[in-house]
Amino acid sequence: MKFRPNLPLRRGILFCAIAAATACGASEDPANVSVSIDATLPHQTLAGFGAATAYQPNLLSGRTDDIYKVLFVDSGLDILRIGNWFQNQGMNTTPATAFTDQAGLQIVQKATAARGGVPPKILMSSWTPPAYLKSNGVTAPGYGNTTTPAGTLLQKDGVYAYADFADWWVRALQAYAAQGIVPDYISIQNEPDYFINQWETCVFGTTEGATVAGIPAAGYGQALDAVYQGIQAAALAAPPVLLGPETTGFANGIVQKYMNGINPAEIGGVAHHLYGATGNNPAPDSFDGAMRDVARTGAAVGLPTFMTEYSPNAPTMFDTALLINNAMTVENASAYIYWELIWNDSDPQTGLVSVPRGFGNNLPYTINDIYYALVHFARWTDPGWVRVDTKVNASSVRASAYLSPDGSALTLVLLNADGKDHFVAVSSGAFAYGTLAIYRTSDGAAGGRERAAPAALEADGTLAMPPRSIATVTFTP
Repeated sequence: MKFRPNLPLRRGILFCAIAAATACGASEDPANVSVSIDATLPHQTLAGFGAATAYQPNLLSGRTDDIYKVLFVDSGLDILRIGNWFQNQGMNTTPATAFTDQAGLQIVQKATAARGGVPPKILMSSWTPPAYLKSNGVTAPGYGNTTTPAGTLLQKDGVYAYADFADWWVRALQAYAAQGIVPDYISIQNEPDYFINQWETCVFGTTEGATVAGIPAAGYGQALDAVYQGIQAAALAAPPVLLGPETTGFANGIVQKYMNGINPAEIGGVAHHLYGATGNNPAPDSFDGAMRDVARTGAAVGLPTFMTEYSPNAPTMFDTALLINNAMTVENASAYIYWELIWNDSDPQTGLVSVPRGFGNNLPYTINDIYYALVHFARWTDPGWVRVDTKVNASSVRASAYLSPDGSALTLVLLNADGKDHFVAVSSGAFAYGTLAIYRTSDGAAGGRERAAPAALEADGTLAMPPRSIATVTFTP
């Protein structure tokens, strides 16, 4: 359930604007843009929008102020990505080590309470299995340690420990469930193609024995199959949907290479991240080619795609929103999950919300501008909504539209990627509605600094879109 304030506007005025614009040949005038929606032409179904608290959870877990409402209600986010930290906090854990992820537990409990008892959808990813299952005997070598090699699954009598890895995953799911955390989705390994000494990693190859980070690695497909079979045999009350391969990025065919070793019947979505581009804030359109490739990969096996982690070194609000738009319209992704739901106060700010480094306290938090990039897509849609077709007569304005499962509500997200004002006329086509509302984010002269603020149409029925602005238009009964 999400809070959706409405701003009543006169029905039909946008249709008049479309008719006038067409008669005047506005498609040739870049100052005037027309957008048409075809709610009868469906594309992908949404799993939702989200963000992660897998790292620095103590920044959030102990708080008792209204931050959970900001993060889990006001934002409209649907998915919370957390880590599977069962038995992998250090080198001395054993298969008998008890559950210790109290920070993750508190976050899920408080998020659920803020949402009126309805938990967010949970995606649980593992950064590494415990040290006792690793070839290098550590969860992470640690900062400055350049002598410990990358780790993969250990071998027993020359055989990779797939069965033990699956057993650990099943026991982890049982331990979390006993605490009330039941993931909707799991990824058996975050970024199996990547090693760094600074944090927890575990490499898996596209095939068994393939070299990753300088070592022969266990096969990702074999590990996935073992976990899948283990979950089936365990008869969990609510078994999760597996996602994979959750690679670091998706360029150079890396997702397809891992998918070639996976039984697609064992996963419910093709997951990946967006890292690998150069620069602190790569141009969103530069991802389009790789997005098309991964879209084809998903379509080839009949699975949706999930973008499960990304934030650049210096994100901006508009570019974040434009990248989400491209993921929705170019890749046809079913989910977009930003990396840092919360992060420490840093420069530049990378978290949706910044929290000072005083663990377990209620020091003032900061809602960063990039928070609103997610809000424009998440607050007025829900899992199960379907993206429907849109057409725009100017390349500088981007659009995506989403229809509720019962067909009664329609949401349109608009972005002006230009350096000049545009006035946008919108047609909902054959979709009938009773109330229209507009929420706009901009730094332009049309309304000063707005952040998902209610907006009104111009006198001629068009919507003013200042440079690099975002607007959400809702059509409801």
